[in-house]
Amino acid sequence: MRVEGTAAPSLPAGPRPPPQSPPAAETMVFGVAVPDEVADGRMLPRPVRECIAHVRRHGLDTEGLFRRSPPSTALRAAKDSYNRAQAVDLDLAGVHVAAVLLKMYFRELPTAVFGDGAGSCGYETVRGLPAASAAGPGDGEPAEVARQMDAVRVRYVREVVLAALGAAYRQLLCHVCALLSVVARNQTANRMPAHNLAIVFAPNMARSRNPVDDVAMCGAGARAPTVGGVLQLMVERFDQVFSAEIARALGRSDADDPATAILDAVDAMNQRPPSPLAETAEPTTHTSPSIASASDGS
Repeated sequence: MRVEGTAAPSLPAGPRPPPQSPPAAETMVFGVAVPDEVADGRMLPRPVRECIAHVRRHGLDTEGLFRRSPPSTALRAAKDSYNRAQAVDLDLAGVHVAAVLLKMYFRELPTAVFGDGAGSCGYETVRGLPAASAAGPGDGEPAEVARQMDAVRVRYVREVVLAALGAAYRQLLCHVCALLSVVARNQTANRMPAHNLAIVFAPNMARSRNPVDDVAMCGAGARAPTVGGVLQLMVERFDQVFSAEIARALGRSDADDPATAILDAVDAMNQRPPSPLAETAEPTTHTSPSIASASDGS
């Protein structure tokens, strides 16, 4: 026999909090053009430099880095705080929030890095990437041909692909690819070699008026003339592809390990007092440390 209890009296609903106003235009950092000051390589947008540093400190041995999706509430809260110029505790949010915010920054740029926008590197330029040699490893002429073709591909990306972009975009790519290069060195732990990193970043950097073309350009592989193929080469041959950008950002060209030196420079950026122009400069229209120190050179 079931005894029905009396329903508890309902309590009056309290007043709802007023809806939060949208972030002010002058503090927005997502979905806005890259500030001009990024072009000299001495400063990056705040979410980019903080997320790079956090992933370096805490994510190098995290399996599936840049693949896993964090809780959407944590991601939205961190993004909103950045857009309001408020403090963001990435230690609390977690490494996957930092990793996704980094991809999101590129995805929401008004002008994509690759595509048909004014200031983008066009897909036709990407398709011009020379094919890698089919020669396998070994001695003799085939290996020499492979080395020569690899040098040709690196030179094409450095002198043609990067040349199609403005200086601010080149520095953004340089600093992010420095991180991805170090992540790839730790692929035994994180299972994210250069190919996998290119696969997850390409859709965030490629955007045109043709979605079918966008999907086709996101494949990666040593022989792929695609955005993914270009990104893979940028990660695998970071020092050679970004030699000019590294020298400009560091003020020197003799770093023993350029990727680590760039990441050290990012750490230094985060230690500087905030500049009044750091997030509000006129946008360009053009086109734990122990983990890092132990793993960067592995």
